[in-house]
Amino acid sequence: MNNHQVQLAKANILVVDDTPDNLRLLSAMLTQLGYEIRRVINGPTALKTAQAAPPDLILLDIMMPEMNGYEVCQHLKASEITRDIPVIFISALDEVFDKVKAFAVGGVDYITKPFSEEEVFARVENNLTIRRLQKQLTEKNLLLQQEISDRQKAESALRLSQFYLDKFKDSIFFVNSNAQLVYVNEAACQILGYSRKELLTMTVHDIDPNFPAETWHSQWQELRQKDSSSFESIHLAQDGRNLHVKISFSYLEFKEQEYLCTSAYYPSTH
Repeated sequence: MNNHQVQLAKANILVVDDTPDNLRLLSAMLTQLGYEIRRVINGPTALKTAQAAPPDLILLDIMMPEMNGYEVCQHLKASEITRDIPVIFISALDEVFDKVKAFAVGGVDYITKPFSEEEVFARVENNLTIRRLQKQLTEKNLLLQQEISDRQKAESALRLSQFYLDKFKDSIFFVNSNAQLVYVNEAACQILGYSRKELLTMTVHDIDPNFPAETWHSQWQELRQKDSSSFESIHLAQDGRNLHVKISFSYLEFKEQEYLCTSAYYPSTH
């Protein structure tokens, strides 16, 4: 018996049987496995108990007065609160018809009397494991749906931001700490004569001779310490022209990455 006791985390099981001896026997078996057991002797009480505090699993006798197990299961499956609780039917009946009906009304398994400890343990543990895996899958699906929704919102916001920035007359450049151009707007593409795809493969060194690679690190540190400022420089257009440019910039951090957001005004093109 001890080899079963630490296999599963504690779960709450509702045992429904109108025979007190059966209740005591099943409770004793399952308590040894560390489960929390609640016992009721009829269908109406079982429904109220399950509604008030849904268990992880229900062991449900079929042959009971007033309301049999099939009827109880149908009520359980009709309620949003209890419909997902796995129900294992227990009965002295062992006819194929009885088992088929048990599954038809929503049962997940069937145990016949007299009880075999090993069979009870195996069926209870297997169905609780399946239920836990179903819950985990549901939770992961919900998380995935939320991630998809968040990503769609972020992509929508990014498209709107890009649309907004592309309406700017001034050129906009986002530069990271490695001097790479990580965003350019449409105005920057038109003035410099490069496509957006081309510019996003380039660095500051490729378009601004005042920021060569060998001095970039010290220049970057100087710019980031200013937080925001403006200066004048020269940009090299794709056709070889030198364009005088007035640059305003702001330093920002996003997701542990550092950037300079720059706005470039080219007097000769206006």
